Amino acid sequence: MNDHLTPEDETTMRGLRGALPPVPPPPDLGDRIAAAVAAEEDGGAPLAPVISLDSRRAHRRTVLASIAAAACAAAIAVGVTASLTGGGDDLGPLTASTAVVAQGGDGVSGTASLYAADRLGGAVEVALRDVPPPPSGHHYEVWVLEKGSAEMTSVGSFTPSSRDVDLTLPLPAPADYAAVDISVEPNGGPPTHSGTSLAGAKFA
Repeated sequence: MNDHLTPEDETTMRGLRGALPPVPPPPDLGDRIAAAVAAEEDGGAPLAPVISLDSRRAHRRTVLASIAAAACAAAIAVGVTASLTGGGDDLGPLTASTAVVAQGGDGVSGTASLYAADRLGGAVEVALRDVPPPPSGHHYEVWVLEKGSAEMTSVGSFTPSSRDVDLTLPLPAPADYAAVDISVEPNGGPPTHSGTSLAGAKFA
């Protein structure tokens, strides 16, 4: 017991300790003491603003989260680009290549190329230039036609973000393909060719 306390004071303190729960000091107590000491040594004002340890930890977590989000976004962007472009040696031997011809008055042009079309894992590469935006509520769809067949098969769809479009799409099966067609389709429409084409290509 403190020698400066009277017996009545000691009784009162014991009563208070029993009635009040223990309260831990605030987490930034050390920072407050350091700030007070710095202010006193400097004549009343701290030399620099004091940032609590909790604030530094929260800032570090925010920075790390931002870096992780940016890295994730970059990985997604790379994945999307890789799925839409490419070609050449990565796709196997070139089976056939021909010019894309506009079906309307839009002036779209380009090339269509088949890679390893006679084996599993074949692909069609379509490079289009001067592609107009599709009508409102519509998108473009790419189709292939096997020789001897009257029914086209859809291999992908797209809505262009620029006038130049480069697509690499998997072929549905090994076959001898006669043509490629780019059609104009309504969003949410039936899974059949609309009968309206933007452009097309025929293989010899």
